[in-house]
Amino acid sequence: MKTHIFVATDGSDTAAKAVDLAADLAARYDLDLTIGHVLHFGRPSEELQRMAHVEHMIEEVRAKAGVDFPNVPDTMLGLFAETRPGEESVRLVTLVGDEILRLAADQAANMGATKVKTMSSQGDTADAILDMAKEAGADMIVIGHRGLGRLKRAWLGSVAQKVLNTADCTVVSVR
Repeated sequence: MKTHIFVATDGSDTAAKAVDLAADLAARYDLDLTIGHVLHFGRPSEELQRMAHVEHMIEEVRAKAGVDFPNVPDTMLGLFAETRPGEESVRLVTLVGDEILRLAADQAANMGATKVKTMSSQGDTADAILDMAKEAGADMIVIGHRGLGRLKRAWLGSVAQKVLNTADCTVVSVR
């Protein structure tokens, strides 16, 4: 019997479906649920633009940032198009990640999951997902088949494919 589920989210529609499935299982069987997100430092600005657009997070992040920009950009593309000190950009990307996790945790709680934790990491997306799942003690990983990344394979995204091929536990890919 599974006792701990880890679900990865990037804020995409497919990731929301993965959170739904993981939360449903966690609620139904009273399992621990950890929701993880990989921070997108150094990702192409077009991917960051899509990530922010998916959940319309720029406005909330702008309010939380506490960074004194003369003109805070409306989009992640605008944020990274101009030269800004690295620390401020890192903080904004981190706040977007925090918002993605908050929304996913709320989604899981609304579905009845009661033992929900969140965590974030950085680096290679698939490796970070595997590392977070292991750190959480998960014996099941739930992941969307394709998230926000640019690479689109015919059947499965490259991150999901790598997680499926290398995980030491059960992996469920959600469409």
